Amino acid sequence: MKGIEAETCLRFVPRTTERDFITLFKGPGCYSAVGRMGNAQPLSLGDGCVFRGTIIHELLHAVGFYHEHSRSDRDQYINVFLQNVDPRSVSQFQRLESWQNRLISPFDFDSVMLYGSSAFARGPGLQHHARLRTGHVWPRSSTRRAWTTSDARRVNVLYHCSLNGQSNSKNKKTRPSSP
Repeated sequence: MKGIEAETCLRFVPRTTERDFITLFKGPGCYSAVGRMGNAQPLSLGDGCVFRGTIIHELLHAVGFYHEHSRSDRDQYINVFLQNVDPRSVSQFQRLESWQNRLISPFDFDSVMLYGSSAFARGPGLQHHARLRTGHVWPRSSTRRAWTTSDARRVNVLYHCSLNGQSNSKNKKTRPSSP
């Protein structure tokens, strides 16, 4: 949380009387709904989830960000092989329609919001989005250690932060524009 706060105007504060809030808990896996849901928003960090990159990934879901590999323009950058994805996880790889996401910056191959090439694969050795149209080497790891400058920039644009990531002085409780 401190890393996100250092580079953006987002602030994670202990809940007092706020009606809408994120509640972190140790559940079965790593997950959060995308965007503000209203009232208590569960964010699960179960066994195997307590890594810096995974925590940032789930927090970014909670504040409104989808997976990088689900962008509406992803087919210009990667080939996704849904037949190699575990059937229970196919929804994690569905391409968004253009009206469902806001493309703030170019596709980021190093984004904390991008799964590794074998995460949720149907079986060992299978990759679901390994072939890149640009020739970029695909990271096999599904756990990113940090977020990128592009990830931070997207938060700052979505939440109308100033260029240096500081709070918008006119509106301390900034809400995002449409994702």
